[in-house]
Amino acid sequence: MKRVLSTRPTSTLQSALSVYDDYVFDKRYQLDTRSEVAIDDLDISQEDKQHADKYKPTRARYFRKIMEEVNLPRDGVFVDVGCGKGRILLLAAEQGFDQVVGLEISPDLCQIAQRNVANFKEAKPKTGSIKVVCTNILDYQMDGSETVFFLYSPFGCSVTERFLEMIRQSLKDHPRDLCLIIDEFRFPELLAGDDYLEQSLTYKYGAAVFHVYSHVS
Repeated sequence: MKRVLSTRPTSTLQSALSVYDDYVFDKRYQLDTRSEVAIDDLDISQEDKQHADKYKPTRARYFRKIMEEVNLPRDGVFVDVGCGKGRILLLAAEQGFDQVVGLEISPDLCQIAQRNVANFKEAKPKTGSIKVVCTNILDYQMDGSETVFFLYSPFGCSVTERFLEMIRQSLKDHPRDLCLIIDEFRFPELLAGDDYLEQSLTYKYGAAVFHVYSHVS
C-alpha cells in the first residue's frame, strides 16, 4: 500500500533550513558539494549530454528526512546513481550504511567526489566503505549485492527506462529485497503497475518529492 506523507512547517521554511544545513555540512567536513554544474560544462560526450541533467544535489536535510521515513537495512550496498560531487554518498555513510557506491559519468565530478570522500573519511574514519566509480550507468554491472538505489533524476526518459530494466533483470538473476528512492521522478509512468517495483511511499519535504519503490523477494 502506498503512503503519501507531507510535512509541517511550511515548505518555504523547510527549504530555507535546508540551504543552511547544506552550508554547514560542507563547512564541517571541508567539502565542495553545493555549487551546481550545467550540462554544457560537464566533461562528457555530446551524445551523453543529450540524456544527462545538470549536477544539482539533493539537499542534506531532505535526504535525512526521507531516511527517517524508510526502514532500510544498513548491511547491504547503497548505490547513488549519478552521484555528482558525492554528497549523498557521505550522507548515506553518515546514516550507517556499511557499503556505499557512487556511479558518475563525468570524470571531473568523480575527482571532486573522491576529494570529498577523502576529507569526510579523515574527519569520520569509522564510517563504512565509500567508493566512487566513473562509468556510464548503462555499462554498470549489477552483482546482486545492491539493496538500495538512489537517484535525483540524473538522466532522461530513455536511459531511465533502460536502467529500470537493468534493475528488473538483476532481481531476476539475484532475488533479494531492494529499495529504489527517486528524488524528483520525472517519469513515474515507467513504473506504473510494475511487476517488480511497487510504489510504497511518496514523501514531500521542502521543494523535494521522493518516490519510493520496493521489491520484496
